[in-house]
Amino acid sequence: MKKNRPPSRCPVQADNPLSKAKDIAYIRLGRRNLKSSSSYYLDFGLSLLEKTEERILFHGHGSNFPCWSIEKNKRDVLLGLGFYISSKEEFERLKGLEGAKFFPSGRFGDFPFVNITDPSGLSVDAVFTEVFEELKSPEISLQKFWNAPGKTERVNFPHPSQSGPAKVIRLGHAVLLKQEFLKNAQWYCDTFGFIPSDIQILSGSKEPVIVFLRCDLGDKPTDHHTIVIASGIDDRLEHCAFELEDLDEVAKGREWLLGRGWKSAWGIGRHLLGSQIFDYQRDPTGMLVEHYSDGDKFDDTVPVGYHWINRKSLYQWGEDMPENFLDLTLSFHKLKELLKGIFSGKEIRMDTLLALKKTMKISPRNWIKY
Repeated sequence: MKKNRPPSRCPVQADNPLSKAKDIAYIRLGRRNLKSSSSYYLDFGLSLLEKTEERILFHGHGSNFPCWSIEKNKRDVLLGLGFYISSKEEFERLKGLEGAKFFPSGRFGDFPFVNITDPSGLSVDAVFTEVFEELKSPEISLQKFWNAPGKTERVNFPHPSQSGPAKVIRLGHAVLLKQEFLKNAQWYCDTFGFIPSDIQILSGSKEPVIVFLRCDLGDKPTDHHTIVIASGIDDRLEHCAFELEDLDEVAKGREWLLGRGWKSAWGIGRHLLGSQIFDYQRDPTGMLVEHYSDGDKFDDTVPVGYHWINRKSLYQWGEDMPENFLDLTLSFHKLKELLKGIFSGKEIRMDTLLALKKTMKISPRNWIKY
């Protein structure tokens, strides 16, 4: 283990990225049990698009294009993800990358894509469509009436009781743990033009450990983050988040999942960076998935923010984060992946991982002891 070395650099916006992703397109998950996954994600609020013995495709109400693919696999793992690209010139540049594979007929539907791998070996698709805006359906309004001080919109009309899955509008973002933080974070900035919105740093070593990355859409507002890269013992998907219309819909979705016997993970609360109202659940494999609403929207003028990382930095309000939320235990699988990474020559900062684990175990509410 190296000691007293300077902290690694923070990821930065690229001056001339190869492309500028418009949004995240989809996530592909490998699952041993498709039946339980199908049941769960219908209760979660996704809409079924296609179902075979080998694959299940879901979409949100904001688009008929699939955003969630559950594929038969020997292990429960992340298989890959995709981003939308709408510039033909940018798409051609991605096709020219070493090792890139071009698929003219599309993975889902007719949109051609280029498949590349990020520095951790994860499969990443760049999906080309010149009609990106048309993919987003306007069918998102639920026609609700809210009373507030000085504003009465509902008279002699109790708030109607609704029961059922949340109405998921879209896949919002993915959080990826990486053994090599900087290499992976900078690759997404250089390859897809992502802009760091906020970076979180360890207070002792000044080491950057989490970066929230947003798409560069110029003066058009976009989500505070579309992907998040965080330091991890292994390379994996930490969670994905799906946008709902409002807080009422987040609470409705939570109530439905709990009533169906699924496990809550953390919520309801409001994040600090990104400001989303959140509710986390666990799917049948134990993977985190999130319902959220009211996230921040940034254009390209907002400068990167720098913040200390600690347990309280993850939320403005809500119950304290449960002890097992971040899965900080060192399992046999994680140890194997860690050793594999070390022996393959990856730059893994063990002191950073240990400091991060220690920091995230300290509750901001000192009467809570884990």
